[in-house]
Amino acid sequence: MSYELKYYDESYLEKQFEIGNYHLSNWLGGQQSPISRLREVYSQEDFDPETRFYALHEALVVGFVPAKISMDQTEEGLAYLEFPLISPGHEEVEELLMEFAFEALRKKGVLKVISRASPRWGKTMDYAKKYHYTNKLLMWKNAQLDIKSYQGGTGSTAVSDVIESDLDEVKEILMSFRKNSETEAQNQLDLLLRISQRVTSWKIVRESGKILGHDHLVQDIRDNRKARMNAIYATNDDIRDSIMNAHVKAAIENGIQYISNFFFGPTEKMDDPYRHYGFEISDLYTFERQL
Repeated sequence: MSYELKYYDESYLEKQFEIGNYHLSNWLGGQQSPISRLREVYSQEDFDPETRFYALHEALVVGFVPAKISMDQTEEGLAYLEFPLISPGHEEVEELLMEFAFEALRKKGVLKVISRASPRWGKTMDYAKKYHYTNKLLMWKNAQLDIKSYQGGTGSTAVSDVIESDLDEVKEILMSFRKNSETEAQNQLDLLLRISQRVTSWKIVRESGKILGHDHLVQDIRDNRKARMNAIYATNDDIRDSIMNAHVKAAIENGIQYISNFFFGPTEKMDDPYRHYGFEISDLYTFERQL
């Protein structure tokens, strides 16, 4: 088949969304942004249409590769490049599309690209090997629980909802446990209060006047079947089980079918108990390649 290689045009967005949704809906931790969000991002002042690459067959988009050149002066000559997403039946265009993207970035002065890959993200690990990427670094661990597969723990500790008088102590936990700065912790609390209608479970365990467990579950604004939580702050396994049970109970009551979680930084090695709960977990890596 013959293909045309093109830069971004607004008319490509509907097909881009369709192809992206086809692939990302099956990726662990992946989700395609809605067209409205794509239009918003692609209309910003710093958007460069020559960093979005498309393959067309008979005037129809059949694959695309998005990139973004870093504007950070400490990252001069660096671009972030995603691996290609291609319509079934047009896989042969992959190499043409990647080489088109590499050459276009070279012409813009890019010396190195960084791309993301995961064993649960389609062919991305194969692409990293095929295109001679190196320096694999763990970004985080993606995790997802299908509520139907939940394996609850004992969970005998009483939990309660977070109230206003808890917030100062919760802020301290975010700073000590998650290593947030004071500003980051305050911003997270402010956000949770602003989107309180989507916070389906915000729990603590308090004993002897001290919070010994904390976490929140937030329903996805784009897909109300999904919600996101964090690695639970808990001083023992029973407290963690109790908060997890509360999250799942709230999820069921709100029609949530899937709970996502991410383990990174200070929580990177805390994933094992969540495997026992029934979470599917997969590493997400960054790879780099010189151009």
